[in-house]
Amino acid sequence: MKFSLVMAALPSLVAGHGALSTPRPRQALDSVLPPWSNWSYPPDKIAFCESGHGCGGACPVGAKNPATPDAANASNGLACYWFSNGCTIGCDDCDGTHNHFGHGDQRFLYKGLTPAQLNIKNHNSSNVTMANPWVPEPGSMTLDPSTTKGLGAKSMCPQSARTNATICAAHLRTLNTEAACGSAEDFYYFSPWRAPGAAPVIDACGTAGGRHPGQGIGPAGASFENSSLAKQGDRGSLLPAMAPQATWKAGGAAEVGWTLMAHHGGGYAYRLCPADQPLTEACFRRTPLDFVDGTGVLRWDGDSSKQLVYNATRVSTGTVPAGSTWARSPIARAPSFWQREGPSFEPVCEESQACKDTWRPGSPAPAGVCKCTGHSNGGPLLPSLEVVDTLRIPAALAPGHYVLQWRWDCEETDQIWASCADVAIE
Repeated sequence: MKFSLVMAALPSLVAGHGALSTPRPRQALDSVLPPWSNWSYPPDKIAFCESGHGCGGACPVGAKNPATPDAANASNGLACYWFSNGCTIGCDDCDGTHNHFGHGDQRFLYKGLTPAQLNIKNHNSSNVTMANPWVPEPGSMTLDPSTTKGLGAKSMCPQSARTNATICAAHLRTLNTEAACGSAEDFYYFSPWRAPGAAPVIDACGTAGGRHPGQGIGPAGASFENSSLAKQGDRGSLLPAMAPQATWKAGGAAEVGWTLMAHHGGGYAYRLCPADQPLTEACFRRTPLDFVDGTGVLRWDGDSSKQLVYNATRVSTGTVPAGSTWARSPIARAPSFWQREGPSFEPVCEESQACKDTWRPGSPAPAGVCKCTGHSNGGPLLPSLEVVDTLRIPAALAPGHYVLQWRWDCEETDQIWASCADVAIE
């Protein structure tokens, strides 16, 4: 199947965000207000909400429109700006501030060359090439020793020294996958994904801007555009309930989905809490949801005729709650970010040569050049992509009103994204 790609020139930004898209989450409440209600892509530009202003196109979702391929709208409002910042495994609390604790300044070399040196080599026709920018030849991508001062696995709290990562296998990791687990080069060791579900959150449904109330706007997208319905620091668990956005049958299957605005690696899970109980992590942990089978779906433009079924990578050992199943994000890092993030994993779709070639220094990464890798806030992945799963609803669930939690534990950053949606169980 071929997909039309819009080659708009947009700035490259890397701070990441994601949100539940199916069913519609409570965090989408501001979508009925301008600027979100007036925004559509194209012609409007995809935005990044760094300062708390001009955020209309900050969390786009695919919009089925036969006349306009790759269309997106802002019907999710600022749903992808509800998260918890400064969270690492082994801690009791998130500090709301740090999102790259112990890492962030590292740089990788490819065959001993920096991007600038690679560029010179290519101009001299030396045929230096990276056949697979996601998973290069073992040992060919190494850390630049001049960038490792102060680099290492660190955490926000002293008790983390007694906490071990439970995700060590390379195929379950999403970035810097060749580093020996727990070594000095394994600088993502304390990130939330390295022990799925174990890291604390500020709020089980995220906070607006990812910060504690009163901390204000922070760096790298720890911001939020205030409206008459929500403001920076609001707790997602206290948002007003919505009418059920989906009705599911106990013992049946349910389709869910989420969208990505920027790549931070890691993985995600879905859980339920009765709507008449406080929406806490403890409540959501009591009812983790399993996946129906071993596959996932990538869907473009909100159109089930434009989708790809892939073999999902999941884990249920070393997760919280014990035995719960988490899915590794199927979105591999953008080839152009190899210098910062190191080896990743194979894309689940077949990418174009133009996408592969964005590893080259100075190569542009226009929106739409990649189908299933990268990020969409000005990068090569369009926001019309949705990651879709089918969940098994426990047969023993009593009928009633529940809240679905989608929790994404990042690996590149010390951040946890969360969305919560109202559903009915029959």
